[in-house]
Amino acid sequence: MEGNPEVDTPYAAFNFSAARFPERNCLGHRELLPDGKRGGYVWQTYGEVNQQVKALGEGLVRVCGLARGSKCGIYATNRPEWTESMLSMWSQGLVCVPLYDSVGSDAVRYIINHAALPVVFCERSKLSVLLEAAKDSRSLRHIVLYEPLQDDDVEVMHKAGSRRDLKLHSWTEVKAASRESSASSGSAQRAGELAMVLYTSGTTGDPKGVMLSAQNLLASAAGCLLTDETYDGKDTQSSRRFDKATYVSYLPLAHSFELNMQILMLTCGAAIGFYQGDVRKLVTDDLPALQPTIMPGVPRVYSRIYDKVVGTMEAKGPVIRALFRMGLRANERAMARGKRSWLWDSLMFKKLQAVLGGRVEMFLSGAAPLSSELHGFLKVAFNAPVIQGYGMTENAGAAVAMPPLLTTVGTVGAPLPCTEVKLVDVPEMEYSTEDVYPRTREEFEQQVTFKGSFDPAMAGKKLPRGEICMRGRNIMQGYYKLESETAAVLDADGWLHTGDVGQWNLDGSLSIIDRKKNIFKLSQGEYIAVESIESVVASSRFVLQSWVYGNSLEPALVAVVVPDKEAVLSWCKKHNIAGSLQQVCRDPRVQKMILNDIRECCVAASLRGYEQPKAIHLEVNNLNELGQGFTVQNDCLTPSFKLRRPQLLRRYSQQVDVMYQQIRESLQHSSS
Repeated sequence: MEGNPEVDTPYAAFNFSAARFPERNCLGHRELLPDGKRGGYVWQTYGEVNQQVKALGEGLVRVCGLARGSKCGIYATNRPEWTESMLSMWSQGLVCVPLYDSVGSDAVRYIINHAALPVVFCERSKLSVLLEAAKDSRSLRHIVLYEPLQDDDVEVMHKAGSRRDLKLHSWTEVKAASRESSASSGSAQRAGELAMVLYTSGTTGDPKGVMLSAQNLLASAAGCLLTDETYDGKDTQSSRRFDKATYVSYLPLAHSFELNMQILMLTCGAAIGFYQGDVRKLVTDDLPALQPTIMPGVPRVYSRIYDKVVGTMEAKGPVIRALFRMGLRANERAMARGKRSWLWDSLMFKKLQAVLGGRVEMFLSGAAPLSSELHGFLKVAFNAPVIQGYGMTENAGAAVAMPPLLTTVGTVGAPLPCTEVKLVDVPEMEYSTEDVYPRTREEFEQQVTFKGSFDPAMAGKKLPRGEICMRGRNIMQGYYKLESETAAVLDADGWLHTGDVGQWNLDGSLSIIDRKKNIFKLSQGEYIAVESIESVVASSRFVLQSWVYGNSLEPALVAVVVPDKEAVLSWCKKHNIAGSLQQVCRDPRVQKMILNDIRECCVAASLRGYEQPKAIHLEVNNLNELGQGFTVQNDCLTPSFKLRRPQLLRRYSQQVDVMYQQIRESLQHSSS
């Protein structure tokens, strides 16, 4: 990093923070009380974590007999030991291979075998799944359990049919082994060495292992640091937003976005507080206890917060609802002048901000584009900038981000200093770097690639559009053991072809407007970008999850919708419709209401008629405790919560046929 040329890896950055800020809080977790409830946060300082990491790294090499460059897995929910395990590997020049805590034995088995992992760190709740996978994973020789071993653990392993050559160690045992060793410590990770293999959760086929060097990881984190206009480029203490920050960790650490944020926090000497492992208690319990200053999230998380706030205001009656909307508009106007309305803040928004702990100074959003409405709501209601970014595993989690001073909504910002970005023509989708916005309303109505409503201020302006390609120090080394797949996305000049379609805006910012994949034609020849439509459908307050489907043999789109239980039952109560979610969703009035609300959202988003689902099926059976019908466990979602479209089509093929039959009957009826 600039100002400290020796700090050229994430581990070196952490070491520098530990030497500089040994007394600062580093990693915190909720204390488990004797009555089973959670107490306040218990913290380890940077100095304490540094000692733990060095002991663990030395013990790991000794106990497991690992050579430099060996790969080690982590299979656990977010917790301090997760981060310490990763750092300990890097302290010895080992490679970290995270596994999503939500995946089952098949995915665990595949990754262990593909990466030839000799050791996996694991928490007790995942041990049975890991043991099942280990039956057919000959490379795996050691399991390090975060919790203390119990007397019958080895017996349980053997009863589960595990191999007898598989050894189980406790976290404390491995750390203690460093004190018994007289051997000198191994050297830490070097910048160009492989530091991590992150397996992307593909929507089809087996996951691909993205190879990231230590330089890749640090470049991405350093690029994010430079979005802070107060950072002088040399001393992290100059960063008003990241120095001494408190960050909440709840997004999966196997995901590049969360991993990138953790590296950034460790680089800046910030405090990382881990949630207790239950996302249902994040807002109600963990955030008030932690009071974070930085709130990370993805659009689906922020959408739930928005729905909860709006739903609460709706339930309080028309007067409160009207006041809430007035307050939002008043503060939006005030913020445009660089101010806030103290009256509306004291009446309403201070209480709202307390829901997230009362100290949030910045929202971070990644993984998918954030809608303009949601972006504006977070910024105005919580009085905090929203740093929306764009990245993927292949560029170590970040490549483009919106600086806090850029007030435009609906964009992902500008390229980070670590990344070059260019657009490449996509002629089959009619996107070109020479594109010009339509000059008249009539011209706008005749084209299909510019979305929304006609904007006279944009008439005739050049808006380059095309596939987003990237190059820089944060770009992956390639896919592990997959040379042909690597060649398909990394060209000879080092450009990563993302498959996403972007647009350069007049202010130099980038917007994500389409996707080369998940594009299909309807029977009348219209191209459909299904992911953007799904995001609009999901903006309905009555929708928790949605999958939109169409094909070239049918004239319209259909959707399978998992309804939001709380919102639907609240509406039913107002309209005197009694029953469980399953019962009320069989009522034609409820079905019609949800479809109409989805249509209103589509119209508000300026979707054309053929882009709006004409029929829906309400999935209300086999929902999990969060009310979700599409899950990782039932193979409808990837571990990073992307839809598995082939699996969804197989699962709902009958319902799709029924919906299309309904559409045909409706068309016949209307024409007769």
